Amino acid sequence: HRGGGDAISFMATWPGNSFWFDPIGGGAIAYRVEGRVALTTGGPFGSPGPQDGAIQGFARFCDDNGWIPVFYSVDAHYGPLFERLGWSTMTVAEETVIRPQLWATTGKKWQDVRSSINRAQRAGIRSEWTSFAALPLTASVQLSDISEQWVAEKDLPEMGFTLGGLDELRDPEVRLMLAVDEDGRIEAVTSWLPTYRNGIVVGWTLDFMRRRPDSINGVMEFLIAEAATRMKEDGIEFMSLSAAPRAHTASTAEGEKDTMDRVLGYLSSSLEPVYGFRSLLKFKQKFQPELHPLIMAYPDPVALPAIGIALVRAYLPELSVRQAAGFVRGR
Repeated sequence: HRGGGDAISFMATWPGNSFWFDPIGGGAIAYRVEGRVALTTGGPFGSPGPQDGAIQGFARFCDDNGWIPVFYSVDAHYGPLFERLGWSTMTVAEETVIRPQLWATTGKKWQDVRSSINRAQRAGIRSEWTSFAALPLTASVQLSDISEQWVAEKDLPEMGFTLGGLDELRDPEVRLMLAVDEDGRIEAVTSWLPTYRNGIVVGWTLDFMRRRPDSINGVMEFLIAEAATRMKEDGIEFMSLSAAPRAHTASTAEGEKDTMDRVLGYLSSSLEPVYGFRSLLKFKQKFQPELHPLIMAYPDPVALPAIGIALVRAYLPELSVRQAAGFVRGR
């Protein structure tokens, strides 16, 4: 709540994370240990000041425990710090960010979004900004049904790490934007994770997106637009449409690039049928977002195979170590 984090800091509250607390700066870092790799969930949070000390302190803590520290999906502005430490970095995702205070849907570029809003309104669909706890039982049952239909349709494996599910919707600090028709039938749902500064919400990050198979075209665009309008009214500074693993690296040697391209490519292709990241990126681009690179930082390129296994197991916890290692080796 004190802030000092990033758009995914709230994911630190999810199951599977442990915490290291900076005894000097007062911040914290969420991490999980997979094998001998300590994988962070984003960057430091809890202290609005510089985080150099927290990053170096966490690295020493990992060394003391025999772990390889890996900062995953942290803002690229930390790049110079890791460079000074002699670490390697690579871009692992791009976060898509909207500024609600500049939100407007005028102009040719916004035609698709305007059409989706108009189509939903003609169909008698309204938006509702709420929380899971505030829903009547009939509505919460509908959300479970929508999620189950979506899972069955996609043949969904068990996911983890930075990909939330229905359980994460139940947190009282998470907000939902629902698309509801005239009969009270929920057509689609998005969930939003808060980012705080001094106890005040300054941003929301998109997490959960589900729609009924027979819902009207453009219902998700309608929900994003309605969320942006609501955030503009509430004085929110940023709206993150989140990020996803992708097969792209930067500033890496060829051998390193091959290893991590394989890992990130495997993650992207494994999750693509479920989450549709490629089509999702195209969807997000309709909202003319800013693109913010997110990096992974690690102290020793020799550890990349172990880091790859840790990433695969974090996202797909049902895989065995042997299966994860096979994917990293390209088998």
